Amino acid sequence: MGKEVRRFLFYTFSLSWILWGGLAILTQFNLLKFGTALSIILFILGGVAPAICEIWLKRKYSSKEEFKSFIKNIRNPRHPFVWYLLTVGLAFAACFLPTLWDGATVANPLYMALINFPIMIIGGGLEEIGWRGYLQPMLQKKFSPFTSTLIVGGIWAIWHLPLWFVIGSNQVTMNFLWFTLMALALSFLMTVIYLSTKSIFLCIIFHALINSFWVVYIPDTNVLSALFTLLFALVIFTVFELYRKRNNTKGSTSRINVLSSYNK
Repeated sequence: MGKEVRRFLFYTFSLSWILWGGLAILTQFNLLKFGTALSIILFILGGVAPAICEIWLKRKYSSKEEFKSFIKNIRNPRHPFVWYLLTVGLAFAACFLPTLWDGATVANPLYMALINFPIMIIGGGLEEIGWRGYLQPMLQKKFSPFTSTLIVGGIWAIWHLPLWFVIGSNQVTMNFLWFTLMALALSFLMTVIYLSTKSIFLCIIFHALINSFWVVYIPDTNVLSALFTLLFALVIFTVFELYRKRNNTKGSTSRINVLSSYNK
């Protein structure tokens, strides 16, 4: 990995793990109960660290034009309506499908996802400013989209690790292998969105939707279920990659034909 990537990961992991590690210690020694105002502040600040670090690094090391373009991408909601449908559809499918193989339980009415959505933008979505907004495209300069997605998904899962030591957090009851497989599955779906739209905004929306739908379809966190979801994500990723490469090939062929005609 390049110097820029290592720098981003160093600052992100340091900030998140200091905050979450401190929260874990406080809850382990019963000095702070998870759910209190201070615990939520530490939890949220650790969660938005990828966004904070990347925005700070982008401002410090990029030109004004690059920084403005990056911020515009984060805030830009102007995308074809079909991509909003696909973003919602992929998030819904990733959360709903496990109910078909006893990998999740329908616990709340669907409208609860809508109610929770604004909260989940902060409680998850903003992470994507760092992960899909920076790390994924940087890795793709050296690796294929498939390999880059595996790396990002793995890093993303490991980054969450301190939360398994925070007494009272949802992660305490989760199987970490399930979580890792789900992180990979969701990473492949977000790669589809990002490669097709180059939109950080839509990746933020997708992540927030996942967390919102999980309020409705509560996962049972068994490994087999996560493997099925990963298989679903890989199929979607493969189909979109084949479609994208075919379109790129057609585009290249058309440009060559135009140039050939011009030279004649």
